Amino acid sequence: MKFLSTKLWTNAITGFCLVILLSGCDRVEQASKPVAEKEVVEMKTIDPAGLCPQTRGTAPAPEPYTGMKNPLPASPENIAAGKQLFHKGVQPIACETCHGFKGNGFGVIFARMQPYPRDFTCYQTMQEVSDGQLFWIIKHGSHSTRMKPFKYLEEDEVWQLVHYVRHFSD
Repeated sequence: MKFLSTKLWTNAITGFCLVILLSGCDRVEQASKPVAEKEVVEMKTIDPAGLCPQTRGTAPAPEPYTGMKNPLPASPENIAAGKQLFHKGVQPIACETCHGFKGNGFGVIFARMQPYPRDFTCYQTMQEVSDGQLFWIIKHGSHSTRMKPFKYLEEDEVWQLVHYVRHFSD
């Protein structure tokens, strides 16, 4: 009788685990399905997560920002300051929350964002974005995305962030 009871419990637990595992398979399959090829949202194109290069049409920054070059040297100190801002210093929400710890656009909330956050690791995308454009977007946000303006940041802090963001695609 004791053997039957143990075997019954073992089978019940195994069956329960199997049901849990199989119910998760559907979710994994859904998550791995590619996002629609392209969908236009105002001035943006929604690309599948991880696409490189990203084909968005971000509105250009106004003059004189379009031609601006980062005035700060890409020194270890400026890059370290940008790193601190990216991961913890920018408030109310740190850059890494959306853009990811590795700058690849896979932050903890990326899946809830359309279009997906910019992937800073994609050299093909980042080489097309000027320093002035990055400065403008950090300071003023990006229309039709969830990228909010960080107007309170000092100019040097924004330029330090630009250096750090650029390091991901080097």
